[in-house]
Amino acid sequence: MIAVKRLLYLSIAVVLLSGCSEKQYVHVADIDTDYIRVNRYSAKEDKKVKDMISPYKEQLDAEMNVVLGVLAEDMVKSKPNSNLGNWFADLLQTTANVEFDGYVDFAVQNYGGLRVPVVAKGDLTVGDIYEVMPFDNKLVVLNLTGEKTLMLLNRIADYGGWPISSNLTFAIEDEKATDIMIKGESFDIKKSYRVALPDYTANGGDRCTFLKEEKQEDNDKMIRDLIIEYFQNNPPSEPIVAPTGIRIR
Repeated sequence: MIAVKRLLYLSIAVVLLSGCSEKQYVHVADIDTDYIRVNRYSAKEDKKVKDMISPYKEQLDAEMNVVLGVLAEDMVKSKPNSNLGNWFADLLQTTANVEFDGYVDFAVQNYGGLRVPVVAKGDLTVGDIYEVMPFDNKLVVLNLTGEKTLMLLNRIADYGGWPISSNLTFAIEDEKATDIMIKGESFDIKKSYRVALPDYTANGGDRCTFLKEEKQEDNDKMIRDLIIEYFQNNPPSEPIVAPTGIRIR
């Protein structure tokens, strides 16, 4: 979160400073480079820049510190199963069912898309959701044939596991998905399945190029915004406890 905020503050400063200067043409005569390690201890604070971005920082902090709920325990990311992965995939499933006016058979989240190893217990803030999902990934739904569904699950198995929603379970054998159950029923290669997932994956990311040609149902909303909106519309009355069931074995 610190890195995200600093990048935003720097961007604001650059825009403001560039807007105050006349257009100039610069010719670079020579370039000399050197390696200088910079960290929070060696970097000197620029008071002018600090004063310039202070109002924006205060506004951003106020937005990021809004509490959405309380986590009863640390949410930890790991493979093939984790409470963070289970919790997040279930949120994708829930929001997809609401946003796309119909059922979704299951939801998946590529493992690398969750950008933090742990979300600490205690207050769950808007900033925490931004840390988990800092990229501008949108939630989409694909109608996949049984063959394409199996290809997706085999990709997940080959990776060693991704976060998957509660109505999908399977075993990994020889890096392939086996004993697949979807909504309590055995996987049927002849059926089609509605799958919610990030557009990054649907567009072929994480070695899922076989999905690129699939038609996407898209509501043009970022995943993090959908999750924040969900908690704002459904504030938890009790501390949040993540589901811990074994979904991939």
